[in-house]
Amino acid sequence: MMPLYRIIETTAYALLNFLPFLPLALYPFRRDLRYSRRATVTLAALVTLLQVALGLWASTAPAGLKGLISAFSTFAYFLFYFWAVSARPGKTLFTLLIISNIANLVVVCSKCLEGLLFPGLAVQAYRWSFSAVMAGVQCLILPPLFLYIRNVYSKALEREPDSSIWRSLWLIPATFYLLWFYHLYGNGRIGLEVTLQPANVLFLLCINLGAFLVYHTVIRLLNEYHRNIELERRNHMLLLENPRYVTLRDRIEEARRAEHDLRHHVALMAAYLEDGEYDRLRTYLNGYRDSLPEDSPMVFCRNHAANLLLSYFARQAAGAGIDFAAHVNLPDRLEIAESDFTVILGNLLENALQACTAQEGPKRQIVFRGKTMEHSLLITVDNTFEGTLKRDPDGALLSTKKGGSGLGLASIRHIAARYGGMLRTESRDGMFCASVLLNLQGVSHVEDS
Repeated sequence: MMPLYRIIETTAYALLNFLPFLPLALYPFRRDLRYSRRATVTLAALVTLLQVALGLWASTAPAGLKGLISAFSTFAYFLFYFWAVSARPGKTLFTLLIISNIANLVVVCSKCLEGLLFPGLAVQAYRWSFSAVMAGVQCLILPPLFLYIRNVYSKALEREPDSSIWRSLWLIPATFYLLWFYHLYGNGRIGLEVTLQPANVLFLLCINLGAFLVYHTVIRLLNEYHRNIELERRNHMLLLENPRYVTLRDRIEEARRAEHDLRHHVALMAAYLEDGEYDRLRTYLNGYRDSLPEDSPMVFCRNHAANLLLSYFARQAAGAGIDFAAHVNLPDRLEIAESDFTVILGNLLENALQACTAQEGPKRQIVFRGKTMEHSLLITVDNTFEGTLKRDPDGALLSTKKGGSGLGLASIRHIAARYGGMLRTESRDGMFCASVLLNLQGVSHVEDS
């Protein structure tokens, strides 16, 4: 039977090797836990006990069985993590592999330092010296790592980009994870022999510093992606206000012109009146009335935001000689944030207007349709276009302006995913057709500030 002090040493190692990293892995998904926090803590306690039991078993098992026990321990950890977290698998795996790589680095660095400080104990498994050195290394690494996860990493994950991004991003930490195992177990040498040599540990440290630089670059790109989408949203909110500003400016200018010209009209009409030329006065009044600007607003539907955007783009299309038709049946209030609604309409109509403006042929047309069906919102914009459509391997439409995926369509796809909907783009008979379907069932209306 294993002595009590050895049980304590092995238990301490198992806890230090697992427990401090678990909160780091769960923190970015604290709002995406599959169960309540109490249930998640209970599951974490159970998997921790399992890790301790596997560690005690591995300390007494034959050398050939230790690898299988370690593999089962890793499998149990992964299973718990995917069971507890309700997020996209690629995003979850990306985070878990990064934390696992850092945990491996802590273990290797701790073992190397133990070999320098306690050479006699370092050749033995799970001794108190190993746990003591590991606790010191964790005190140096984990606090700044937590600050980075809280202030930088979590912000990138909390915003949901296109799911296609996470289909491949997880391969980056997976590559470094495989490098770990090859260097420790796949090069024909014993892992203990590798970790006790400072040159090998320094090499692994350099690899992981490079890996962290790659991770940080990915996170910065994701944050930049989110900032671009937010700027796109704000631009279209400004676009929503633009028709109001243009209308107000035109009304002020018309009022100034009318005030300037009014005294001339009054003087002439007074002269007609004094001379008794009532027929000429009547004819002049009718002509003056007909010269007044049209004051009736364009009305497409009861929804105010849709009216403003459709009116704006209808004027833009008319000025460019583009036929604009709208078939709209939208209520005055939609169960969707006005900012999201504006981004969708603004991007679709702006893309259609740009495509038609770039055409050289005489037939240029934009057809907008919008309606609600039970708990769904359907918006389609069809426009004529010239040229061919290009898509990336994931099927996303490539922008003709930038040579990459269009940010406007990416914004729409991002919003549609949050409402359990979809964006579909296709071309037929010289028309480009973009359709957005949103599921509004169970979505509470969000007022924009």
